[in-house]
Amino acid sequence: MAVFLRPPAAAGTFYEIDPSLLRKQIDFYFRNVVTKTRKGDSLASLAPHSPYTHSGQVAAHSFASMNKSNFIIIGSNHSPYGADFALMKNSLWKTPIGETLVDDSLANKLLKEAPMVEFDAIPHEDEFSIEVQLPFILHRFGDTKILPILVKNQLPDGIFLDTCRTVGTAISKLMKKESGWKLVGSSDLSKSMSDVTTEGTDKKLLKKIEKLDAKGFFDAVRRSGANMCGYGAIATTLCAAKELGLKNVKVLKYATSAELAEGEVTGYASVIFY
Repeated sequence: MAVFLRPPAAAGTFYEIDPSLLRKQIDFYFRNVVTKTRKGDSLASLAPHSPYTHSGQVAAHSFASMNKSNFIIIGSNHSPYGADFALMKNSLWKTPIGETLVDDSLANKLLKEAPMVEFDAIPHEDEFSIEVQLPFILHRFGDTKILPILVKNQLPDGIFLDTCRTVGTAISKLMKKESGWKLVGSSDLSKSMSDVTTEGTDKKLLKKIEKLDAKGFFDAVRRSGANMCGYGAIATTLCAAKELGLKNVKVLKYATSAELAEGEVTGYASVIFY
């Protein structure tokens, strides 16, 4: 079966397109990781996915806490297209500094474990939320495989939470059976027109994340009216981490875009689970 070449869609906009400049950019972020991490202990993490100039320093903290591995990446589908849980398989993802292959064997196992996950390449073609994590992974770890899953937000209610929990549980089962895999949930936090509002909302969300409380997290999203792209991806990651038996959660770094751009303020967090 022919392998689909997935070219970078965000190079030159979200991160440097020139390989040398991109490596320098990522090197800078890793050199400036100031929070004490738990290298090798983090089986799962959350990382933001805005342009590197906004959230790259925060994202670097997540990957600095991990050793070389293959990665299941749960991204946020920013488009109205595609399956609710869209898995891309049979593909090679290219970046300016290398490429990574989707593990079709693991992909097929996930499709059997969680029937609501569908093979659907269309929403992956132009989506950046998974792609922006790849240069960090390739620069730090070299040759790895990935399993890319996009989650389309539904209403943050019990029905959607049950689906996220089912998918998260299926992912945890595969990670227990298949050695050498770690999990990354790709999402920014809330957005508003005020730094104070964004930080206040994010504080409530992070409290639930730190407790591995996916239901409480959805409740906080709903009650606060949080404008955020990836609460489904975060909830699925939380459910998987809990099923993996991970007891410890640490927020390594938090920041907003307030000092970097005018207008809407977005929150970013690096969170690890171990």
